Amino acid sequence: MKFLAAVSPLLLGAVSVAAAPVSKPSILNVAKFTAHTQPNGNGATFSFDLHVPDTGRGTSCAYSDDTSVSALPAVTMRPCADPAFEWQFRQDPGRPGAEGRYRLVVTYDYGSPDHARAAGFNEWDVVDFPLETVGSASETYFRGNPDFAINLS
Repeated sequence: MKFLAAVSPLLLGAVSVAAAPVSKPSILNVAKFTAHTQPNGNGATFSFDLHVPDTGRGTSCAYSDDTSVSALPAVTMRPCADPAFEWQFRQDPGRPGAEGRYRLVVTYDYGSPDHARAAGFNEWDVVDFPLETVGSASETYFRGNPDFAINLS
């Protein structure tokens, strides 16, 4: 009994440390964001890195296809190299006579016991994705700031 009484506080301490809540991050840093269609209608490419400040946690995200022509495709939710991070890209519907904004949506499973995901997005005006003439073809290129932060909720 003396042994059990001495070990019990140690076990309880280990349990309370293990059950400590995981804090939800408030921001994700995006670096080296690129998006463009390939010359002559040979597809589209996206790539960027994600980093959670003050955690050392990060990953790379990418997509490419060989079917897109001069417009960037909508990319459905997909995992990054680290599947705790997922992303999607799309152009929102526009108002009559105007093109919609582009949107990158990111989610992150930050390790909470119930696997809750923090999520956020970044939006751009269409001017950041100009249609440019390359030889005899027109292609879309991202020309905005490649490094930015996404607020998570």
